[in-house]
Amino acid sequence: MKKVLIVMVIGFLGFNAQAQFGVKAGLGVSSWTLKDRNTNAGQELFNAGFAFHTGFGYEIELGDNVSLEPGLLYSQKTFSIESTNATNFTKIKTSFVEMPVNVKVYVVDLGDAARLYAIGGGYVAYMLSAKSNGNKLNIGNKSSDIYKTLDGGLNIGAGVKLFDSLNIDFSGGIGITNLSSDQSNGLVSKLNVVRLTVTYQIGG
Repeated sequence: MKKVLIVMVIGFLGFNAQAQFGVKAGLGVSSWTLKDRNTNAGQELFNAGFAFHTGFGYEIELGDNVSLEPGLLYSQKTFSIESTNATNFTKIKTSFVEMPVNVKVYVVDLGDAARLYAIGGGYVAYMLSAKSNGNKLNIGNKSSDIYKTLDGGLNIGAGVKLFDSLNIDFSGGIGITNLSSDQSNGLVSKLNVVRLTVTYQIGG
């Protein structure tokens, strides 16, 4: 995984002047889906939690109104679990290195100062750590681990670009990878996030 990240960074830095480099940061709300053939525990016991992300990306122009946006982010996603008798409370915090690749389509020009756009694409992510009430959880590909490390999903959203440099978008990340190491009885564990991202771009 480390070798893959190094190759990605070198590739990003090698883009030519037709790409705008952007520094990204944002906040959001994350939620966990956990269900098997009998029970949807996510609906009954899980509460959404705070999420944030920061990193960088490039906007590579493919045409007058279409761009490709690869990025590299550090993200944290949390959620909480309440017991059925509401006496126990567990907070789960996960950290990821995430690589989104989105297509940006500009749909409306609002004069010279603003352009509205839609975004869609996908992401792959590597879980760096997971903690329960501050205690480290085992992650990996062993059957004894709580979560698998590799995640992936789909992105969809919309936003506005101001003065050719400031982007503000609202998007959702829909997890499609089953993160549960224990998949007995059809157990499925997925992580989703809704977030607001601000990107400041230079170059181009």
